Amino acid sequence: MQNVKIGSAPISWDVVPIGGQKTSGLTFDQLLDGMAEAGYGGAELGSPPLFPDDVGTLRAELEKRDLQLASSYVPLPLQEEGALDDMFEKVDGVGQKLSQFGVKEIVIAGDIAQPRLAIAGSVAPDGSQGWSDAEWQRAASALEAVAARCQERFGLKAAFHPHAGTYVETPGEVARLMEMTNPDLVGLCFDSGHYVYGGGDAVEGVTQFADRINYFHLKDVWPDKMDKVRQEGIHMFQAWQMDIFAELGRGCIDFPAFFAALRSNGYQGWLIVEQDSVGRSQRDPSWSPVESARQSRDYLRDLLQI
Repeated sequence: MQNVKIGSAPISWDVVPIGGQKTSGLTFDQLLDGMAEAGYGGAELGSPPLFPDDVGTLRAELEKRDLQLASSYVPLPLQEEGALDDMFEKVDGVGQKLSQFGVKEIVIAGDIAQPRLAIAGSVAPDGSQGWSDAEWQRAASALEAVAARCQERFGLKAAFHPHAGTYVETPGEVARLMEMTNPDLVGLCFDSGHYVYGGGDAVEGVTQFADRINYFHLKDVWPDKMDKVRQEGIHMFQAWQMDIFAELGRGCIDFPAFFAALRSNGYQGWLIVEQDSVGRSQRDPSWSPVESARQSRDYLRDLLQI
């Protein structure tokens, strides 16, 4: 696969990127050192205070380790009335920074929602537990407005990230949002793990949305744990505590078929290993984020020869 780059996200290291929170105790230097040691070529942006706010400092630290900046994850209250100015302010701060590193995409998601966290993985496919038609319209319009601003001001293409625990989780919800938005403005960040969590098949999804995908988050899913979540109606926070997401190649996703589909569609861009490891370092003191990240990186190297 040509012109494909492999990166890592802070949450794979039990570092939560929103608000600069961290549970692993890793310092910024340790985080970047680990990414480089595990064989990655890029990092997603985390928030201050863990990540330096100064662009010059951040650039120097990345270059020291031969790492590129890949993108940043920005959750927004897309369906809320009157929230557009606040959303603009949030993406402006991130977009301005990303543009100084030659980044091409900004990852946009809907906010986590408490009602959906409780039923994540078991959302009714008929839309009865989702947004109203008016909320769908507001969300699609807001996403297009944010995407247009990012494109016009910073040269960034929006990559929308469907996410368990938000109102765009299931395959049907992903398809509806893609149908309601302009493909010239809104691309898709395809997260293999969250797509499966939402009830989809990752190979089918990467094929169905091939013409919209402009960014990837890669994670695997333990099938027995996913079955337990659905059978018992387990809350998303509890699923994270169960470490439901696996290193690549260890779970239920058929990655050889997944990447065959990706290759046939000529994808070029970032593949970000983003194995949600929220609180894992506290639950399992023997867990090594470097070794976990290395396992997924080695799997991609063996499978893709990159």
